[in-house]
Amino acid sequence: MAEDTAPPTSLAEDPSSSIWMYTPSLPPAVFFSVLYGLAFLYISYLTFIRYRTWYFSVVPIGAAIEVAGYALRCYSVKNQELLTPFILTLTFTVLAPLLFAAGDYLLLARLIRSALPPGQHRVLGVAARLITKLFVICDILAFLVQAAGSSIASSVSWVGPTSEVGVNVLIGGLAFQTVVLGLFLAALGRFWYKVPRDGGSWRGLGIAVMISTVLIFIRCIYRLVEFAEGVDGYAFRNEWLLWVFESAPMFVAVVVFCVWHPGACLGKNGGKGSSDEEMVSTRLGQL
Repeated sequence: MAEDTAPPTSLAEDPSSSIWMYTPSLPPAVFFSVLYGLAFLYISYLTFIRYRTWYFSVVPIGAAIEVAGYALRCYSVKNQELLTPFILTLTFTVLAPLLFAAGDYLLLARLIRSALPPGQHRVLGVAARLITKLFVICDILAFLVQAAGSSIASSVSWVGPTSEVGVNVLIGGLAFQTVVLGLFLAALGRFWYKVPRDGGSWRGLGIAVMISTVLIFIRCIYRLVEFAEGVDGYAFRNEWLLWVFESAPMFVAVVVFCVWHPGACLGKNGGKGSSDEEMVSTRLGQL
């Protein structure tokens, strides 16, 4: 009589049940969960308690999303057959840097008003009062496109023709974000060219914005290549790239503002900034 064979009930019994493209590591996921958690607590303290710079709230919110993303990654590593935590960790880590970019955009107009004479409040032909609105609108569009692409692909578990449509939409959002960041770096470069060389309280913050933007730009290129290659590509199947080009750079992009916080450099009201940026920041935080 044939012996009955019970179906596998766990990943250990059936490794093929994992939905990951590689064998994910738990220690780095725990490590970055802790790091982002500490960064979130400190940047939130500086932003909401010490300096009360509400216009900068998008960065603590982005840090909170990173914490959630890496905590979910830890759970997913231990439950590799479950789809929902895998989708959520991927979605959160893709979307959180958009809020970090928004923080950089919100600060440029304030830096221009603080560092340049009144008659020179234009960069690349754009008035300072319009720069924040222009780049934040582009950031919101990139956020919505990437969120839509992720939702479409996630709805079919990232497989099949519908998934390809979602991934293509996501790639379009990432490409748009990369172009916008490139233009923003050009605006930052022009700003640094125009500012006086005698220093000022804004200077450390300007360095932080430049570091943060460059790191987000590098990260966007990595994500663009990753999704363009597809799930069978090298980037999707090698975890070390995530730690080097996503996790570490985005952590530094938050920490630089713990060192040079806008509240310390420009004050509670952000130097000579108007309430326009505060309104935009509030709306971003509500997305």
